[in-house]
Amino acid sequence: MNIRVSMILSILSLLAGSHAPAAADDWQVTFPSPLSSATWLDSHQRLCFGIDGKNLNEAIEDGTNVICGGTNAAGIGFAGGPFILGKNGEITDIMSGAPVPEQTLAELRSRVDAAHAQGAKFLGEVIRFNMTPWLQAEHPDWQDINSPGGTPITVEQLKTSHVLGCWNSPYGDWFIKSQVELVKRLDWDGYNMDGFGCWSHCFCPSCTSAYRADTGREIPAAQDVNASEYRHYVKWRLGRYTRFVQKWTAAVKAVKPDFVTAPWTTGPGRWWHWMGAPAAEGTDAMHRVLDAPFLELFWDFPADQGTNLLPSFTCRYYRGLTGDRPAWILPYLCGQGQFNMQPPRAECDLREMTVLTNGCIPAQGYWQQSADASLAHFNKLAEEREPFTRDAKSLKWAAMLVGESSRLLYGLPGARTEVPLGAWIGSGVDTPDIGKLAPGERRMPAHMESAVGVFRAMMEDHLPLDIIIEPDVENADTLSRYKVLILPNAACLSAKANETIRAFVKAGGGLVAMHESSVCNEFGDRREDFSLADIFGAHFKATEDFSARWPNYPKWTELYLGIAGPDLHPINDDPVVRSNYRRGSDRLQYIGWMTDVEVATGAVKLGRRLSAPTEWPFIVLNQAGSGRSAYFAADIGQAYFIAPYQYQRRLISNAVRWAAAAAQPPIRVSAPLCVQAAFYTQNDGRRKIVHLLNEVNTSANRAIPENNPSQREETLPISDITLLLTESHIASAFEEPGHRPLPLKNTDKGVEVTLPRLNVHSMIVFE
Repeated sequence: MNIRVSMILSILSLLAGSHAPAAADDWQVTFPSPLSSATWLDSHQRLCFGIDGKNLNEAIEDGTNVICGGTNAAGIGFAGGPFILGKNGEITDIMSGAPVPEQTLAELRSRVDAAHAQGAKFLGEVIRFNMTPWLQAEHPDWQDINSPGGTPITVEQLKTSHVLGCWNSPYGDWFIKSQVELVKRLDWDGYNMDGFGCWSHCFCPSCTSAYRADTGREIPAAQDVNASEYRHYVKWRLGRYTRFVQKWTAAVKAVKPDFVTAPWTTGPGRWWHWMGAPAAEGTDAMHRVLDAPFLELFWDFPADQGTNLLPSFTCRYYRGLTGDRPAWILPYLCGQGQFNMQPPRAECDLREMTVLTNGCIPAQGYWQQSADASLAHFNKLAEEREPFTRDAKSLKWAAMLVGESSRLLYGLPGARTEVPLGAWIGSGVDTPDIGKLAPGERRMPAHMESAVGVFRAMMEDHLPLDIIIEPDVENADTLSRYKVLILPNAACLSAKANETIRAFVKAGGGLVAMHESSVCNEFGDRREDFSLADIFGAHFKATEDFSARWPNYPKWTELYLGIAGPDLHPINDDPVVRSNYRRGSDRLQYIGWMTDVEVATGAVKLGRRLSAPTEWPFIVLNQAGSGRSAYFAADIGQAYFIAPYQYQRRLISNAVRWAAAAAQPPIRVSAPLCVQAAFYTQNDGRRKIVHLLNEVNTSANRAIPENNPSQREETLPISDITLLLTESHIASAFEEPGHRPLPLKNTDKGVEVTLPRLNVHSMIVFE
């Protein structure tokens, strides 16, 4: 079986703003197409960690068909690892450098063979890029060096201090060679790696010389994301890491074409991980050359786990990272940090189905079980739904850009992110919390907060939404699949992205953009105006801060949206918007960032900010070619996440509907806000599947707010959810699992079905 590798080579146009470095950026970043050839991922999805020689058979009997993890008495991972090659090609322990006895390797291989005999697959374990003693002695220049002029540690120092090898040096090639040999010896079906990432600021000889050759510059000494020179270096390092991961993946697949690459990658399941910007565990683009990346959901969460919003967003975001392919998500089943007590089964089921609803595959931990919430139970939940999740693709309607550049290089410490660089925020139980702010004051980068707010609005109004990343928004074919593109304060956009977006709208696509979208290039260097000013129908003048968090509101503003006559529009003429007006008032409060803009000739102003001495427009509507644009002169997405009013939800969702013009969603769901809907297709669109998730929490808000975990003990069913399909050729509808038929009702608007009762999770399948 040959590997077919197709590469999309995009040369990023590096426009320099007023603070850009003098030297030109002429290096190239490749955005790869998927290398996946592992067809067994379609049939083997029920993965479990923590399996050893004693519980292998039991785990398989309980429905597990992918094995990963477990440690035997010698400290060697059950599936094999963490290993690396020694000086003479022998397999050694990557932590100590000691050779692994042949007897141990034979035992590990026999376990893998035994699992294969029962139809299961195995993922080997890999951990970090550690230097071993012989590598440190003979190749000290391969070590990751974290300061200018730094020197490698000695072999003696290595005994008490683990250090990493630099993947950008020849160490990276040695590490890849090691993994290839391990696949040959142990017949792994894939690998799972912890410590997978490029977060270091390295000054080793390889990095220094490569950066000088590629850019003509020296690596900046300070990790100052407010400095353009450092931001350019970060982008260069991210591009290098993407190419390294591509090379690694191709090498192991050359040995075993159906090998699965499944490392832990970006870590946003830690809830506050994104606040560490510009540190990056991995790159967005690298996910396209991984088969099934992993994420630990609910790890390093703060005490307040009462909301299911960010876990849902995170799973949907991972689906976007992989390019509409599933990722494995391990939902941690614990509470109050990382204490090992099992939550009630109702809570466990909600976490498992949150993963599945949002397009990913729930993995299991053997240690995460109780008599009521067992491994067999979790595997059964997944197995019953597999016929409708395998090879399912999202229903393409609206796409929201969540961009690496805006996440890392725009939410700058001291300006848009309250948590300073390097302030690690852990669970407080298994990882320390060194953040100085109280949990209620901690913030993510502005772009991410905006994206989460938009996600919330779209989920509450039950609209189809995909998350896409920068390679997608630079690809005209990808954008053409959607009716609407949403830019949630996507400040950092490349010239290529702007060109593609402009062409998308002029060809008839809809655009909804917020605040400072397109005001910077992909390096965070500011432009004088929006690059998409002609599409927005608005020109950038300034930014004002009206943001606040309870209980301090030093500065806020008011809006006039219009309550009658010519001021009304399909975006603001809505009962939810009207519900926020007090009797006798024609204004609404707004807490959040605002943009001062000048409306271009031909564009239409909708609403205004009631500020002195100038009343700036709030929404600008524009016709660009055959398409529509709705631009918010405010970060309304962020506001709906941080300091929300219900009118903001409807302004967001109505703007998306308006931008779509006649191309409205083909499926409409009528359900309470707490019901999450996700939309998929199978069989080239002939089958449509709607996931419905009941997020009601009857035990929420009964404890002190900052320490109020979601520990659902019961499920409150929801009755009579209706779904309307505008297509007329639907022949049947069923509730799955269970294959319960749902009667079709023909109406003047389409075909309607009613789900009598939603417990935790159901799928409505239309044929």
